[in-house]
Amino acid sequence: MLRRIPIIAAGLVLLGAKATFAEQVTLKLSNGDTLHGELIPSESTDTTTVLQHPVLGRLSIPKTALVPEPKPKPWKLSLSGGVTGSNTDNDLDVGGTAQLETSYTSDPDKVSLKVSAQYEVSRDQGESSNSTDTNEGDAELRYIRSLNGRLHAYAGAHFNYDALNFSGTDAFESSIGLGYDLIKTSKTRLTVSLGPSIEQIWGGNGCNTDPVCGKTFAATTGRAELEWKPSSAASLTLTNTYTGAYVNGISTNNIFSIALKVFPMNNQRLFTSLNGQTIYNELRSPKVNNTISIQMGVKLD
Repeated sequence: MLRRIPIIAAGLVLLGAKATFAEQVTLKLSNGDTLHGELIPSESTDTTTVLQHPVLGRLSIPKTALVPEPKPKPWKLSLSGGVTGSNTDNDLDVGGTAQLETSYTSDPDKVSLKVSAQYEVSRDQGESSNSTDTNEGDAELRYIRSLNGRLHAYAGAHFNYDALNFSGTDAFESSIGLGYDLIKTSKTRLTVSLGPSIEQIWGGNGCNTDPVCGKTFAATTGRAELEWKPSSAASLTLTNTYTGAYVNGISTNNIFSIALKVFPMNNQRLFTSLNGQTIYNELRSPKVNNTISIQMGVKLD
């Protein structure tokens, strides 16, 4: 597996270069005309945009001839949630999930915060009290400082809790390092980052007898994030974060998450989202935790 990593990385770099050169764009000119073609970023500058037109060929267009793009709003905020419930043969199941995403961008800085929680209770026929089946959540805070068009420095912290864990109900990871955009187009962005970190696990009935629970360990964290917006009606985000803590050799904490948002009828405020997450952490008991939810949400920016 380790031998395949350089091959995969090289493939991503080549894919990034190919995707950059093949980006299809539409440019609006100040005289009212519209041009469609392939953007050539390697030849474009801050003052000139180079376009490969299917009929007119290679065109160098001054930025002064283009309609200025509207500046994006610095604040972004979205809220989503969902509820579930069933009552079959007096067996009761009720649950809920909620998520908040917000960010603030002021070149060259960006700060983002993501918070989510899930809770579910059940009561079987003949039982007089409810039992908690799910009580968990996540919070991630990340700061990015752009260094040039693709390279950036970052500082981040991630907190996860699962109140039903036997050992390690709470897990905290914080890291700093550098990130790089392998692919950066108007529709696709693939970012990788790497840096030193710390990891701490605590909480749970079995924490007192667990030799690693309650301690802080040095670690290294690597992250890959893919953001894809094929159209104004949908977006897909895939994130995989690997943290290797230096205890018992190297102990793995890997978090993979997926978020698919669909905007019905191109409504850019209301959306439906499918969210999934898989956590494998060798320092917690149990080691594996999988969650999935479907939510309705609204963008408030």
